[in-house]
Amino acid sequence: MHSLWLTPEQAELLIAYARAGQPNEVCGVLGGSAQGAVKLILPVANIAAQPATTYYMDERELIEALHAVAEADMELLGFYHSHPRGHAIPSPTDIRSANYPDTTTLIIGLGARKPELAAWNIRPGQVDRVELVISLSEPVPPLSAPGRAQTAALFTTAAIALILLLVISLTLLPPAPPLPNP
Repeated sequence: MHSLWLTPEQAELLIAYARAGQPNEVCGVLGGSAQGAVKLILPVANIAAQPATTYYMDERELIEALHAVAEADMELLGFYHSHPRGHAIPSPTDIRSANYPDTTTLIIGLGARKPELAAWNIRPGQVDRVELVISLSEPVPPLSAPGRAQTAALFTTAAIALILLLVISLTLLPPAPPLPNP
């Protein structure tokens, strides 16, 4: 995924969840469209032994949330969690415990004066920032390149059109003048 899209209301809701859970980290699941538009925000209980500094999603609730995403015919976009006293960057623990390399991790940081939101793709040994868009306008699906069948159909149609143009042009030509007799 190249970007994650939230409405301003969803961003505020995530910040409210993070504030309500202080001093502990909160966590949950994000579901939505293949273009990265979040449609579902599903909180999951943090049952970590030290919830103030780490999170571990309740397995039963996590499975229920994943089923809810699938039943809504949506994509699993990723997971979110908060850093109650930190910034919206992956901690070493976040990097070590990332188990879904093809999803986005959205972090809500409450350690600065103003809450921060940032999205990341975390793989073993690699952390990449994901563009986070907070807007009322949904992302537009990208146009896909034509496939082999579409390209073949286009060339076939163009060839038929060219042949028809030639046939019509030849039938519209005036008759040739008679050849002189020797």
